[in-house]
Amino acid sequence: MKDKIREILLANIDELDGVDLTDDLELITGGYIDSFDIIGLISEFEDAFDISIPLEDLEVGQFDTVNSIEKVIRKFQN
Repeated sequence: MKDKIREILLANIDELDGVDLTDDLELITGGYIDSFDIIGLISEFEDAFDISIPLEDLEVGQFDTVNSIEKVIRKFQN
């Protein structure tokens, strides 16, 4: 799952070009993504993992690392 998350991030966020995208790299606090990017990424994650992520249940900080994104996705699977 983390590989797919990384693949989506790298395909959609130009600022990550050439960056070593580790599981703990801080995406928001590191300045790689912002709240506008997150909206687009949510759609990508929903399509890739066949889930629905309700925006009202989310906090921006939940998208700060690959690890935290994985937790969000797992929460909405099944």
